[in-house]
Amino acid sequence: MAISPFITPKELKTRAEKIWQRGELHKAWLLDQPLFPLTLTLPPLTANVLLHQFSAVQTAVSALRQDSVKHNYQLVDKVINHQKLGEQKLPVAVVFTHESNFLRYLNNSQSFAQFQQLSQNILSHYSCLQSWLVRYPFKVMDFSEVWQPLLAVCAYFVQHPQPDFYIRQLDITGVDTKFIESHKGLLSELLNSILPETAYNADITGLSNHGFERRYGLRYDPPTCRFRILDKCLALHGLTDLTLTVPEFKALNLAVKTVFITENKINGLAFPDFPDAIVIFGLGYSVDLLAESQCLQNAKLYYWGDLDTHGFAMLSRLRGYFPQLTSLLMDESTLDAFQSLWGTEPSSATNPANLTADEHSVFQRLKTQGIRLEQERIGFSTLIDALNMLRFSLLT
Repeated sequence: MAISPFITPKELKTRAEKIWQRGELHKAWLLDQPLFPLTLTLPPLTANVLLHQFSAVQTAVSALRQDSVKHNYQLVDKVINHQKLGEQKLPVAVVFTHESNFLRYLNNSQSFAQFQQLSQNILSHYSCLQSWLVRYPFKVMDFSEVWQPLLAVCAYFVQHPQPDFYIRQLDITGVDTKFIESHKGLLSELLNSILPETAYNADITGLSNHGFERRYGLRYDPPTCRFRILDKCLALHGLTDLTLTVPEFKALNLAVKTVFITENKINGLAFPDFPDAIVIFGLGYSVDLLAESQCLQNAKLYYWGDLDTHGFAMLSRLRGYFPQLTSLLMDESTLDAFQSLWGTEPSSATNPANLTADEHSVFQRLKTQGIRLEQERIGFSTLIDALNMLRFSLLT
């Protein structure tokens, strides 16, 4: 297909649509800044193109003139004196005189009217949202069906900052729990603009780990920590397998001398008895939750994770909180003893900072060779032997 030497009606439409897609009309209206008449400069024609494609240029210009009549926009012409062709009158710009003409041209009149109506309603409630509307004009339309409940939620937090309730307890007319749950991201953007800084925790960003609830003072289902007491003499009212909320566990002043932390749940359940000890299990990358736990501060700590880059990353993170932490069965001899059970792991860019020289050596080998050894593939007798050596060291 031959390329037109001059802008076509289709190409002009594409340029106009980009102006709409950038939200320039929306922003100009919100800021009361006149955008019309709107002039679009057309790409110039070289004398060489005009000479050698004169017929095609005439056809293209004729098509554009017909389109201008059809869609009621103006063409700005300029007389060009060509050395061989003589005087030629060619369009150099397109002008949309009025906003209404431009909107009809794009078939967006109804959409823009709805945007104006919704924006006026939003600003009548919270004029402070103008900057947000200027930045995200199309979100107004994306959520056109739910602005009434969105504004109702905002009004609730204005009237009840940091309410200390579960979302389920918020009594907002026309709004249910699922609505708030499914619109946390948008509500965060709105509340950040509406609420005073004293009404939320600006240090908490994002939605992960109950970020919305923590930022705006709501209750939430707290993470839990499961552990087993490995010495029956330390049982709590006869209980040895317990699950506590993390705040409760952090406050627990359990008289233990040794704490084992393992990633795998079954390994935690099967962990052998050990004097004055507990085993914590199943936290995965949530090991950060153990920071500031009372019973871990002065205990001997051992971490047993997978022999892979993720296991050493978690070991490193824990050691950042507890410098006394020692790895268990995460050494080169354990890796080599179970070579037949190695798996593969994609290369990782992770480079944990808090590893000993020996641990770092194993980590680099795993990373370079793309191998891994999951902890549940290590023979249970190997764990028994390692724990017996620890018991012996405690006695000497």
